Amino acid sequence: MPIYGDHIITVGAGLQSFRRGGLRQVGNAGGLIATATTLLGATPLHYWDFTQNRALFGGVDVGAVTSTPNWSFTRASTGYAQTLAGTLVNFGSGVPRITNKGLLVEDLHTNLLLQSQTLATAPWIPFQSSVTADATAAPDGTTTADKLVEDTTASSTHFHQQIVTLTASVQTFSIYAKAAERTQTSIFVPTTAFADATFRTASFDLTGAGTVLSVTASATASIEALAGGWYRCILNVPATLAVAANIQYGMLVANSPTYTGNGTSGLFLWGAQVEASPVHSSYIPTTTVTATRQADVASVSSPSVNYPMTIYSQFNRTIGVSTANTVSFTVSDGTQNNRISNIVFATTSQLHPIVVSAGVTQYGPSLSPALAANVTTKMATRAGASSANSARDNVLDTATGAISVPATPTLIGMGVNSAGTGQLHGYLLRAAIFNTALADAALQRATT
Repeated sequence: MPIYGDHIITVGAGLQSFRRGGLRQVGNAGGLIATATTLLGATPLHYWDFTQNRALFGGVDVGAVTSTPNWSFTRASTGYAQTLAGTLVNFGSGVPRITNKGLLVEDLHTNLLLQSQTLATAPWIPFQSSVTADATAAPDGTTTADKLVEDTTASSTHFHQQIVTLTASVQTFSIYAKAAERTQTSIFVPTTAFADATFRTASFDLTGAGTVLSVTASATASIEALAGGWYRCILNVPATLAVAANIQYGMLVANSPTYTGNGTSGLFLWGAQVEASPVHSSYIPTTTVTATRQADVASVSSPSVNYPMTIYSQFNRTIGVSTANTVSFTVSDGTQNNRISNIVFATTSQLHPIVVSAGVTQYGPSLSPALAANVTTKMATRAGASSANSARDNVLDTATGAISVPATPTLIGMGVNSAGTGQLHGYLLRAAIFNTALADAALQRATT
């Protein structure tokens, strides 16, 4: 059984080593090779299943992903990731964020808001309300979520606020919220934050699947359901001024912030975040100062692979549109000039398989439709001297004619490019390398 958090899975008791089809396997009957072959329709040379924290390298079941020969991982900070059930798990500095949802790979982000989960502490200021500290279990299982309780003021707004020093940038605001007696919440950014002197706000329903009730023009909003009745509410706004602004997290009745409180009703809040970014990232806790989560960089050097080759990645980005290309999987000579990669384009969010040899693109279509947030996709790309081609979720692209294959690879990037940037901004579920150029039908089968 996998154990998540700062631990890694181990292969079960009663281990034995045996061979099937000339490949060494370690584990119970069937083994990882059989599992990978059944899933992909062909036997890979290297295979990583992050959802189970298992790896196959050179045909050998090496156990945990981090046991892959020449594995490297860096992130010089702690970081949170989710499980499939929607529980947040905190990982120590330098520990890959692997849960049964996959390997979370993100770039550097900073939370500008202070005391992100201690809402009964300054600089938080309640308005026509009060805060009960540590009132219930938070999304990470700790009893650190606070309750915002309305007072009895008639025909008024009831909210919690903090003055945040914003940068002159596009901003993303988020908070984890859970219904109590009140089931609707809002995020409000005042007029003083914007050059056009127009406020931005969004309202959210915290029941059922969770819904965005409303959002002002030129802003976007989304909501994500977690375990235990928690939701993450997210508001993306245009570029703000470099000012200190009152950011408000409020309660609503019938989607209205103005109502008469009863003095006892409220809702639970935790994990407030403000990011100078057009997209949200995983939760970054703060205390008396802002905090930065460093970038995740996972790679494998000297992978003992060459062309012809096929790569495969199954992944789920937590964002829709990005301002930069994001990479799910790449194999290269350590440069961008010789590589085979599965990429998601910036702005369009179209999938982009690419083969580059000596700096010249041999294959690089844009595959529609655009990839939406929190949607898992499968992508396989081949590169052989006779042709290159790809498939995405069982849809085959058009093959090229003869191509020049890239130079011999020396580096594998897991959710990053050869420079350790271009982070996926999401979960890499599985990745594989085949030491052959899979035929068109096999590409489709691998992505089915």
